Amino acid sequence: MKRVLFAWEIGDGLGHVSRLLPIASILKDNGVECAFVVRNLIVTHSMIVHAGFRVFQAPLVAPYAPPEVRDKVIASIGDVLATVGYVEPDKLTALTDGWAAIIDSFDPDLLITDYSPTAGLAAFGERPVVPIGDWFTLPPGNWSEFRTFKDAPNRVAPARLLETVQEVQRRRGKTLPDRVPALMHGARNFVVTIPELDPYHSFRENTEASPLQPLSAPTTQESVQDYFAYLSHGYAGTQKVLEALAASSWSGDIYLRDANEEVRTQWRKRGLTIHDAPRPIEQAVSDARVVIHHGGIGTLEQVLAIGRPQCIVPRHFEQQKNGEYLGKLGSATVMKSGNKFQPEHIVQAVSATLTQERFAANARAAAADLERRGPFNLLARITDYVLSTLNAR
Repeated sequence: MKRVLFAWEIGDGLGHVSRLLPIASILKDNGVECAFVVRNLIVTHSMIVHAGFRVFQAPLVAPYAPPEVRDKVIASIGDVLATVGYVEPDKLTALTDGWAAIIDSFDPDLLITDYSPTAGLAAFGERPVVPIGDWFTLPPGNWSEFRTFKDAPNRVAPARLLETVQEVQRRRGKTLPDRVPALMHGARNFVVTIPELDPYHSFRENTEASPLQPLSAPTTQESVQDYFAYLSHGYAGTQKVLEALAASSWSGDIYLRDANEEVRTQWRKRGLTIHDAPRPIEQAVSDARVVIHHGGIGTLEQVLAIGRPQCIVPRHFEQQKNGEYLGKLGSATVMKSGNKFQPEHIVQAVSATLTQERFAANARAAAADLERRGPFNLLARITDYVLSTLNAR
């Protein structure tokens, strides 16, 4: 029986595993044994096991930067890698050997990775790797070095990252990459989003780009409430959003991820409707005149397809940029990441999306355009490629 190992190393939330699971399910139905190695075992264990797969804890290190680079702005994926061991040969050797031990124990014929450069390093020159991701987690692997995505220099010199990676491979007696982006390129890679949300689209080689599965159809129903909010309780700025909504006269409902019953009860006493579990996204979005969320690319894309304006409250830089790309389509307002806004700023942003017809009109137009271009189904292209690769081995 052929085997495929799925890897998720960096990042948070459920998005990484959520886009890997459908691939694994199709491969399983085709007689392929699959297993997962994940960054957050606690959050994702139940969903992976429920789908019928084994799951391992990924080797990881808490984000940290050496003192000489700690206070500089993170300006590229290379700078992100510097915080998880890529400027410290001893640390990166330990992590790479940890990945190699898991890979060797499962002995896969192929790896499918999502934001997992060290898994790619452990398998480099040994086994085929197929990375998937979005613009931020999957920069072009044909670049000689990671380019900056801010108006700032690299926090860490790209040459230092390459020196560390090559030193690790020398210690391990393995193939030396000639560039660090190659660890995220693989034999073939797939960008799971539309080109409008991928600033690197024109730079890519040996890549296919599309939403993973068909998007929802544009809604035809009239909205019945002002907002739907999908937020993380673990983000400090969420408190300010909830304060703004509780003090407003708007109607709506909220799914508060990571919140316990005590927290939900507190906000219900303030007059907010807080659901214990997420509603089906098509209905929740269709009911609302505006959708408030953090800017995760999966949620953003689905809301865009359904055709409702969005108010993005980003938790970090990646979501900030997602919101800005969406903003270019004229269908969203976007807060600044960094938790420096106040409740009154949320009121201003939501009010704008509710009262200015251009947001709703642009959202409807974008949804109609996506429907014309669809149906999207990168999932079929990925699984076809993987199955043909496995059959050829």
